[in-house]
Formats: sequence, C-alpha cells, structure tokens
Amino acid sequence: METGRGPGLRAITRAIARDEVRARISRTAEELFLTRGYDETTVDQISAGVGMSQRSFFRYFASKEDIVLDNYDRLGHDLLARLSARPETESDWVALRRAFDVVTEQLADPEVRGHGTAVQRLVDSTPGLLAPYLQRLDGIQQRMTGRLAERAAARGRAADPVVLRATVGAAFACLQAAISHACGNEPGALADLLDSAMDSVRGAEVVTAEVVT
Repeated sequence: METGRGPGLRAITRAIARDEVRARISRTAEELFLTRGYDETTVDQISAGVGMSQRSFFRYFASKEDIVLDNYDRLGHDLLARLSARPETESDWVALRRAFDVVTEQLADPEVRGHGTAVQRLVDSTPGLLAPYLQRLDGIQQRMTGRLAERAAARGRAADPVVLRATVGAAFACLQAAISHACGNEPGALADLLDSAMDSVRGAEVVTAEVVT
C-alpha cells in the first residue's frame, strides 16, 4: 500500500524501465551518428535500429538532438549534486575539484573515455549540436556559480558574482584542458592531470571574493 510519502513500487519500476529504453535509444543513435554522421542519420533509422516506431521514439526524446545533449544535462545534474554535497566550510576551489570527480570517475574507463571523446568531436564538428551544447555548458556553470553564492551566504558572507563566475570558468577550463590532454595526446590518469592544472591556477581563487556582511 502506498502511503503518499514517496513514489510507489509501480512508479519506480516504470521509471527504471523508461530509463533503460532511453539508454538503449541513446546507444543506438550514437553508434549511427558516429558511423553515418549526425546530419545523415534520421529518426526513422534510429527507431528501426531500436526496433520501435517513430511515434514510440518521440515518447522518449523530442528530437535526435536531445539524444546527444541529454548526456550533458545529466552531467550538469550530477556536477551540481556533488558540489551541493561538499562541506560548506570547504574552499570553493576544492569543492569544485571534488565535484569534478564525477567526470574523472566516468572517464577512468578507457572504453567510456574513447566513446566520450568521439561524441564530443561529433558535437564540436556539427553546428546544429555545438550551439545548444555551449548553451547547456553555460547553464551548468551558471547553476554552479549560484550554488557557490549559496555556500557563501550560508557562511554569513556575500560573494562577488563576477569573481565567482570567473572562478567556475577557470575551474572548467582546467577540466577541459585535462580532458583534452588525456583523450587526445598521451594517455594518463585524468584525475592527476586535473589536479596538476587546478593546482597551477589555484591563485584564481581570490580570498577577497567574499566580503563580510
């Protein structure tokens, strides 16, 4: 018997089944995108590859663009969750680094890293994907900047939003540099590369970003 305090077993089961179907569609679509090209792949081809009708496809994704960008939506959710879980007393720079563990953990698997690199190259080379990807990336950084402002407020301080935004941007630049090196040049431990990059620019974390209120 459901108590109303949370989703019932049936709802949870449906959600799990839906996630599994979405994952199967994503895998099929990405394989087609990488072998045939994004623009050359149609929703009909994706639907056929999964074994469903086009009508059924649209129950799970609004467009083929959403299949690729869904990865970044989920990443943004995970990054914000990790950042929110960090201790309020921890410095913003360290909290951001620990939030990036979401990425280093995923890309520690060579197969996942290779697939992720291929998908990112697809996004970078496809105008129809690049613009919305950049919008999502900016949205992720804005939400993480807002979370840092909330952390400052919890400590009884007001934070300079410009400095916080710059701090988040600098941290993401370190992450991108580490990923590019790990995936495009000499294979290495992404976590170590990220640590090195963020340690080298740690001065970007300006103590005066916070002003006592």
